[in-house]
Amino acid sequence: MPYPPGYRGRQVAMALLHVTRLSQTLQKRRILQSVSLSVTTARVVALLGPNGAGKTTLLKTLVGLHKNPPASLNDNTNHIVFNDQLINAWSVHKRVEHGLHYLPQQPSLFLSMTALENLLLVYHYCPLWRTRTKHDFLAAATAWLTTMELAAAIDQKAETLSGGQQRKLEIIRALLMQPTMLMLDEPFAGIDPKSIAQLKDIFTALAHDGIAIIISDHNVDQLLSIATYGYVMIHGNIVTEGTSEEILENTYTKEHYLGTLYHMR
Repeated sequence: MPYPPGYRGRQVAMALLHVTRLSQTLQKRRILQSVSLSVTTARVVALLGPNGAGKTTLLKTLVGLHKNPPASLNDNTNHIVFNDQLINAWSVHKRVEHGLHYLPQQPSLFLSMTALENLLLVYHYCPLWRTRTKHDFLAAATAWLTTMELAAAIDQKAETLSGGQQRKLEIIRALLMQPTMLMLDEPFAGIDPKSIAQLKDIFTALAHDGIAIIISDHNVDQLLSIATYGYVMIHGNIVTEGTSEEILENTYTKEHYLGTLYHMR
């Protein structure tokens, strides 16, 4: 995929996120049960599991949309460490500013605004662009729009774009904030096969470029085809982790999540 000039270039993989024995209770109900995982840069990580497994709660907790439980310094319980810093007490704003980004399943665009107007919000409000010119921003935005085949839609209102185009515009908006980790919740939901294929290429290229990608999705085939590593959640617990092959061949995963018919197919 042709990238805008002077983006990141190929990066060496390094540890970025460590979650240790994280539990989460919402409305007096325990949703996450002592979850532990690690994510490195330059990797696509799959987060799989049935509805109600706790995947969205985990992502929202990591980015700070759900209040983090206090970290225990004695036994590493409830530790969320991002880029070697314990971030449990950080605000959402601070996490985003340090490169941790989350895209929810629900559209987050301003539908009455044009594609360009949605992107310009980054220029006006992201600290990264305070010392750079609007010309620089427009050049970067145009390059990403061209890369993702959205240049012709720059002046279209977001509400007129297809589901796949809206998702790509959301990703461009996030990339203009230069994340080091991008967490996506159900990015393949409700979009056409061509757009899914394009998004898969985009996620693979972003990982190659050094960004850590975490994707939660029910589309096991599509997600495992690009994931380097994966975790399976059931009832708020991580029950399986490993490569795509290890997840597919795990006996517990077969019995409680994928089912026999999936493997026969």
